[in-house]
Amino acid sequence: MDWRKTQLIFIVTLLILNIFLTVIFFTKQLSDDPDTLGNETLEERLKADNITHPELSSKPTSGAIFTTERAAFTPKDVSDLTGQSLTLKDNNKQIFSVLQSPVKAGKKGNNPEFQKFLETEVYRGESYEFWDYDKEAQTLTFNQLINNNMILFDEAGQITFYLDEDDRVVSYEQTWMSKQDDLKEKTNLMSATDALEAVYQHGELKQDSDVVSATFGYYTTVQLPSGNVYFPVWCFEVKHSGKTNYVLVNAKDEQVINQSENKTTTEQGAELSSRQKTK
Repeated sequence: MDWRKTQLIFIVTLLILNIFLTVIFFTKQLSDDPDTLGNETLEERLKADNITHPELSSKPTSGAIFTTERAAFTPKDVSDLTGQSLTLKDNNKQIFSVLQSPVKAGKKGNNPEFQKFLETEVYRGESYEFWDYDKEAQTLTFNQLINNNMILFDEAGQITFYLDEDDRVVSYEQTWMSKQDDLKEKTNLMSATDALEAVYQHGELKQDSDVVSATFGYYTTVQLPSGNVYFPVWCFEVKHSGKTNYVLVNAKDEQVINQSENKTTTEQGAELSSRQKTK
């Protein structure tokens, strides 16, 4: 028997088998590793998962980390506000007002009569913008602007307008944040597109989700004696299976925060903010 020939055939067979197994191994690695999916874009991945979203900017934004605190109102602050009965509550840190005549607001606070009331008969009303309409609670929520952007999910800088059956304002509660102190200089931050990718990679977007909007604003999780620390975030409103969820991304370090404020919505239910739009 020609052992040399047999040995050669055996060696060649092993080499072919090794090459075959190596090809299978690397093919599996490429399919399993998201970093080696080559040039598959975020858009392609979102499309594959049937996730929709509005047009988002890829241009970096800018913002600063700052401290501020809930301020107390003085009688002088409210002395010029007419057509309402005003009470200062919570150590003068909250205004409670009952209107003498209801003011037509609409579901998004865009009625001209209401806009005039907000600008002239609400303390610094021009410094707040519409955030949410809650049909079940019959309320409109307006959030305070600092550095031209909203304070998000914080009752310390907010107005809640209470509505009647005809979407007219009958009363409201208001809080106000004092002047902020910047802890760091304004810096360039991640874009809305980069923030959405961070949310996707973090696993916060389920298949068949609809990313309704992206809002740049400020959020706090840190409390200091000198005031709460607010950092810049991108806030995504996400709808999935009839529920609305808000996911925040720290615009500086890409940390993802799943805001636990979930609420069920229907086609006739809560209409969410016209302010919640990409910037």
